[in-house]
Amino acid sequence: MRKSKLLYLTMQQLLFLMYFLISYFIYTVAVKQGNEGVTIQILGGKDDGFFYWEQVKNIVSGDTAILTSIYPLMIGTVVKITGIEDIYIIRLFNYIGFIGFVFVSTWIVDVVFNYSNKSMEDTLNERSNSKTILIVSFIGYTSLLMYATFSIYRDIWIMFFYLLSVFLSTLIVFNPKKKYPLVFLLIPSLWILGELRFYAVGSFILTLILYYAYKKIKNVKRPLLIIGIFLILFILYYTFLMDYQIPYLKMSLGDALDYRTSASTTFSGGSQMYIDLKKKFFGTFFVNYVHSYLSNFIGPLPWQINGFSTLLLFIIESIPMFFILRFLWIKRTILTSIHNYLLIHAFVWFGLIGLSNDNTGTAARLRMIGWVLIIIVFATVYSADKRNKEREFAQKN
Repeated sequence: MRKSKLLYLTMQQLLFLMYFLISYFIYTVAVKQGNEGVTIQILGGKDDGFFYWEQVKNIVSGDTAILTSIYPLMIGTVVKITGIEDIYIIRLFNYIGFIGFVFVSTWIVDVVFNYSNKSMEDTLNERSNSKTILIVSFIGYTSLLMYATFSIYRDIWIMFFYLLSVFLSTLIVFNPKKKYPLVFLLIPSLWILGELRFYAVGSFILTLILYYAYKKIKNVKRPLLIIGIFLILFILYYTFLMDYQIPYLKMSLGDALDYRTSASTTFSGGSQMYIDLKKKFFGTFFVNYVHSYLSNFIGPLPWQINGFSTLLLFIIESIPMFFILRFLWIKRTILTSIHNYLLIHAFVWFGLIGLSNDNTGTAARLRMIGWVLIIIVFATVYSADKRNKEREFAQKN
């Protein structure tokens, strides 16, 4: 028991050290390149980090800044408060966000076991083993490493606040008696999340709706009839209300599909998937959407590999995720209600980015929220299954 906890803590410190050193290395090389420490320009183009840094300088000098999200204001405030007008202070700020993200991920692991049918003593080993698997996954998760250290992206804060919101909502959903204090923490977390990436809150709310709908549907005698009704309603929405603007999102389904189309024409690149969803016939849209959903979920798919970068992404990310999903499908009978809740969050998230994104590289960046939730489920299920097998073996001998 003590050994497994020591291993977890050792791997956690190794993870923190690894991400800190890589971020510092990128910073020093970028400074020597003349990029003020923002990022290493390998292909010559400028990433989002350069845009954010320009807005920070505008905020500090009192000039007008372009606030596409709350993130430039956050990092601009950090620079103003510290008085250090250097990219390194923003990198440290994002590093704190990464540490917070890791801790919240492990808290969710604890919540999964807290609401299991086992006592705290029985699950101590499983908890530590699950957290070790989670930490090792973060060490090997290339996209997470890149977007947490290579530049001053906002993604780590989006992931932190999404996971924090999931953590708080899990406590509320599965322990309603203590919901009121937690709601006061959840609301500001969701507000900041929405200011960082507006449709993330839409995904969160939609997940809550679908989770409670799932709980109702699974207890009815004819669930397929209910699902059929929902499908018909969506077909009617797609056919007649595609251009209706959803109030909070301030965009329609047609707007999202137009944005997706513009990305594959005006801003097309080598990693475009060229999956057209703007179809009048719902049947064609549905087939193409399934293709887009899978591509954004676990892509690039084999037929989308068109170069070394997509091949590498397929080998180091898509294939491991395929085996993780296969394992979870095989062990689906031991999934708990909390596991299902986390998975619905992930699947809804993939559903939204499947509507709006047609780029393989962008998919690897956007899907990190969903993948981390799946990895948490995998880590806890794998550890519990391993413990069950050890007990069965001990009983037989």
